[in-house]
Amino acid sequence: MIDVAINGFGRIGRCVARLCQDDPTLNLVAVNDVLADRENLAYLYNYDSTYGRAAAPARTSENANKLQIDGSDIDFFSDADISAVPWEATGADVVIDASGVTRNVAGCQTLTKRGSVANAVVTHVPANDIDRYLIMGINDTAFDPTTDSVVSSSICDANAIAHVLQVLDTHLGLVSGFVTTLHPWLSYQNLLDKPLSSQANPGHYWSDYSLGRASMGTLIPKKTTAISALGPVMPEIAERISAFSYRVPTAIVASADMTLKVAKSASRDEVAAILENFASNSPYVTTNHESLTAIDYVGTAWSATIDMQWTEVKDDMIKVVLWYDNEWGYASRVLDVVRHIAA
Repeated sequence: MIDVAINGFGRIGRCVARLCQDDPTLNLVAVNDVLADRENLAYLYNYDSTYGRAAAPARTSENANKLQIDGSDIDFFSDADISAVPWEATGADVVIDASGVTRNVAGCQTLTKRGSVANAVVTHVPANDIDRYLIMGINDTAFDPTTDSVVSSSICDANAIAHVLQVLDTHLGLVSGFVTTLHPWLSYQNLLDKPLSSQANPGHYWSDYSLGRASMGTLIPKKTTAISALGPVMPEIAERISAFSYRVPTAIVASADMTLKVAKSASRDEVAAILENFASNSPYVTTNHESLTAIDYVGTAWSATIDMQWTEVKDDMIKVVLWYDNEWGYASRVLDVVRHIAA
């Protein structure tokens, strides 16, 4: 059993916690969040507007430093600095930093260097203080337990598109391409038009005023880190691809629309066979042939589902459409990384 701790009990942190409860090989031992209100955090865990009620509810105990889920005590802390939390006292093997806060990545290095935990997994792609960027099924074999203490599990978009890019490059030679992602709103966006600076993400780097606009009822064009996140994992492919994104007015499930130029021409049937064969042997990617919409992919654990009805070929150009649950699916990969490095 792997003893897991979570830093940041937001959307990804709570998905990770629910997934831990479903896996007998994972034992959630501690949670740290800047919000000190345990009752509110337990409530958010129990009643999720996307995934419904938790199968085993979280409760607060009389002990102010504990949460309970399914009768098991979980140590609770509320500290803004990940390195100030006494993780070693919890027995955690791995800390998952789901806070999205850059300074906590350096804190993860502090924790592993002093031996508070063996490893830390970071749920975004910071530029510094990461020993290894991992996408399961792409470069997980590159993990080195002697040097890689702090690992990034990349982002949902990179986990989704990497597999198709790699398999088409292997079989047909990827020359160049464009990827458009359609990503659901995130918690830092505004419900009403406000200045860009009003977004609930201190220290954000955005400069486009449109990202301060009301998130509901419109599409907001924005830059995406989908390709830059691929850089540390598959640089030779990332340099051939460009990406663009829309923030869309839905709560969950993202899509990627990929238009790719290949060196070796192939028919639509040949491309479909390549994708089907790959997916049939992949634990991370599957295919769909039904007429589904985004909502039908809620709660799917795949990194991506290739929607085969939209696969098209025109000369040396290939169009592929992917769907992925940007929370549940991504949280599933985070825990795959945890299992991999623990093993």
